Amino acid sequence: MNDIIEDLFKVYISCIDSYNSKIYQTINDKYTIIDKAMITAYLYIKIMEDRDERNDESTNVLCNYILKQVIYSETGNISLEINDKSKLDLYNEILDKLILDKFEYKNRIMKKLKYSYKETKINQYSELLTFLEDIAEYSIFQKMILRGNREVLSFKDIKSQIVSKLKTLNIYDYCYKEKNIIINLIKDNNFDESEYGKLVYVALNLKDVYRYSYITIEFPENVLFHQYVVTVASILFANYCNKELKENFDIYTILTKSLFHDFTEYKGTEIITGFKNYNDITKKMFAEIEENDEKELKEKLGEKLYTIISGYKEGTEGFISEMLDKMLGIMKIWIETGYFSNYTAIKAMDAIFQNRFKIFLKVENICEIKNKDFYLNLLRECYIYIKEHLLNIDQEYLLKYFTKEELQKYREEILLLKSNPESFLK
Repeated sequence: MNDIIEDLFKVYISCIDSYNSKIYQTINDKYTIIDKAMITAYLYIKIMEDRDERNDESTNVLCNYILKQVIYSETGNISLEINDKSKLDLYNEILDKLILDKFEYKNRIMKKLKYSYKETKINQYSELLTFLEDIAEYSIFQKMILRGNREVLSFKDIKSQIVSKLKTLNIYDYCYKEKNIIINLIKDNNFDESEYGKLVYVALNLKDVYRYSYITIEFPENVLFHQYVVTVASILFANYCNKELKENFDIYTILTKSLFHDFTEYKGTEIITGFKNYNDITKKMFAEIEENDEKELKEKLGEKLYTIISGYKEGTEGFISEMLDKMLGIMKIWIETGYFSNYTAIKAMDAIFQNRFKIFLKVENICEIKNKDFYLNLLRECYIYIKEHLLNIDQEYLLKYFTKEELQKYREEILLLKSNPESFLK
C-alpha cells in the first residue's frame, strides 16, 4: 500500500513541477501550459459528448495529451511553432521519442503506478486537439486583455489566424461542422455567448479559485490545477487496478468525472469541509447550494456536460475518482509540510478525521468493484501515512498548534489503527 501512496505523491510533485512551465513569458506571468491544456481538454470532451463519440482511439489520444503535460517538469515548454511545414513530420517524430524517453525516465522511480503514455501516429483526434489548443490560447489572451494586460494586444492577431483557418477547412475534415461553428463564432464576436465560450469561461474562473485558502501555503493551488492532478492520478490508478486487480474501470468515464468534479466551485466560494460537514443541517444546506450551482451550469454548458458534473460520484468510476480526490486533498498537507517545509500547514492535521474517508465505506454496496478490501486498506494506510509523518515533525512546531494531550491522543489513534485495522471502520 505504501508503494502506491508514495507513487501518488510522486505524481503530485511532478504535476506541481510541470505547472511552473509558462507560455508566452514576455507578456504573461499567470497562465501555464497546463491551464491551456485543460481548456483544450474540456472543449474536446464537449465535442465528443455532443457527437456521442466515445471509443478507445479518442480516449487514448486524450489520455496521452493529458499525461504529456507532466513531462514539462523535465523539458520545459516544447510546444514550438514549426514554420517550415515540410519539417513537421520530422519534428513530431523527434518529439514523440523525447516524450517516450522522458516517461521512461519518470517511471524508473514509480513502484506500482506507471505513466502509460503510448506512441501514436497523428490522427483525426490529435489534429482536433491541435485546433482546440488555438481556441484555448485565444480564450486565454481574451481574459488577459480583460484583466488590463495591454501587452497582449500585440498578439491579438491570433483571432485573424483562427478565422483564416476557414479557408483551409474541408467539408470532409473530421469535425468540420464543429470547427466551422467555432471559427464563425469567433469571427462574429459571438464565441463568449456560446456553450463553447461559457465552458471556457467556467474553466478560466476555476483557474482563479484557490483551495486551502485558510492556510498559509507555499504552493497556491487553484481548482483547475487540482482537477488536473486528480485526472492524472486517476488515469494511472485506474490502469493499475484494471491490470493488476482485474477491475473493469472505464477510462473515458474516469477522465470525464475527474476533469469536471469541482466545476460547481467556479463562482469562487471555497467551503471548508469541516464547516460543510459540521452536522446534518449544514450538509443539507450546502447540498442545496451545490444543486443550485449545478442547475446554473446546465444552462451554461448544456445537458450532456451537466450530466457528467451532477453525476460525478455515481458508479464505480465515480467512487474511484472521488476517493482519489479526498486522498490527494489530504496529501496536500504533507506536500506543504514535508516537501516545502511549510510548518504552518501542520495546523490542518486536526482536519484529517477518519470521517473524511468513512464515506467510502459505501464501496460495500458497489457490486461492480471486485477488490473492496484493497480500497479500504489503501484509505486506512493513506490516513496513517500522512498523520504519522506529521506527528514526527519537531515537537516544538507541533506545540504551536496542539496541546501535549492532543498529540498523545493522535499517536494512540495511529497505534490502534496499526494493531486493529477494523477500528478504522467504526
